[in-house]
Amino acid sequence: WREQLREFVKQACPSKSKTSWRKINRRMLEFDVYMPILVGEKMKDLVVAVDTSGSIGEEDIAKFLSEVQAICVNVQPEMVDLIYWDAEVAAHEVYGRGKQGKLIESTKPAGGGGTDPTCVSTYLKDNRIKPECVVMLTDGYVFGSWGEWDCPVLWCIVGGNKAQPKVGAAIVTGK
Repeated sequence: WREQLREFVKQACPSKSKTSWRKINRRMLEFDVYMPILVGEKMKDLVVAVDTSGSIGEEDIAKFLSEVQAICVNVQPEMVDLIYWDAEVAAHEVYGRGKQGKLIESTKPAGGGGTDPTCVSTYLKDNRIKPECVVMLTDGYVFGSWGEWDCPVLWCIVGGNKAQPKVGAAIVTGK
């Protein structure tokens, strides 16, 4: 799931400057030509929203944060909006490129209530945050709607829950 997560974020990067043979360019297949696809490695604003509801343990949060750190290394976003949420946005931290290396040491997770991802999409709209993509890290035990999104959204659902989001792409994995 970690590799799929990194690939999603790279695909969302607007400046496609590197080639990758992980997938082939389908537009060239009709000519019997196999070409790599272009992928990006830099982006302006990335939102990572971490579910901190009561069903999420410290071990899950530690896994989530290590993946946030890995994304920062791979994609080098100019800005990372790290949002902790449960039934509402409990905390919002912003990390510029110079502070992303210390993200794990400096972050302060908050939350512990129910689970309603609509609060994140509403929060982004209300605060005029327009990321290039959103990564939602959750266990998938969602009450209510999955939200309305103005950008690509990837749901990383850990813990073996087979939840299927109504919007965006999903990666479902065990512990």
